[in-house]
Amino acid sequence: MKNLIFILLTLFIFLGCSTSSLNLSKEKELILKYNSSDLKLTNKVLNSNFLNFKNLFVTISKLEDDYGRVLFYEDARTDLNFEFVYGGLYTVMYIFDDRKTYELVYERNNLKFVQLKLKDERYLNIIIQASDSQVFSYVYGFSNEEFIKIINTIKQNNEKIQKLKYKATIFDNLSKSLSKWNDELVFFTPLIAPFRALGGL
Repeated sequence: MKNLIFILLTLFIFLGCSTSSLNLSKEKELILKYNSSDLKLTNKVLNSNFLNFKNLFVTISKLEDDYGRVLFYEDARTDLNFEFVYGGLYTVMYIFDDRKTYELVYERNNLKFVQLKLKDERYLNIIIQASDSQVFSYVYGFSNEEFIKIINTIKQNNEKIQKLKYKATIFDNLSKSLSKWNDELVFFTPLIAPFRALGGL
């Protein structure tokens, strides 16, 4: 009986700590993985741009699905000796012109669904995945309807979703990325710092 309780407790802890992922596959599909399921968000890469900040590497991809809906997916990762100073949400806020106004719509383990206010008063619906202090990614450009549909697909029954307060900006084939990656942002904010050893040393 004790062994059964231990196994169930271990399984509960494992499931509670499971993470989701947001990745661009080898087939150029943007996949949101959750539990044991996959949700395909786009299936075509229109173009990609790679930014090298010496100790930080960023890939910006413009993506499209079969219906012509365009999203921007950005993957940022440090080298082994560096890490991000801030968590995924706060790093994204700096990247979009040091924005300070946002609405957290839904959160599940390492995923955050956020409405972020831009400098020109527009809003973006953004999914942020922060796996650890050296890697994070995010995708933006969802309509309000699609944003809520994705959340309803992955949420647990008892989890709450905040109501979307603002109509979000969507993109087309002529749109450009709205993130503001640059040397000043990366090195003088700073967004990254030398990796801290375990124990705070």
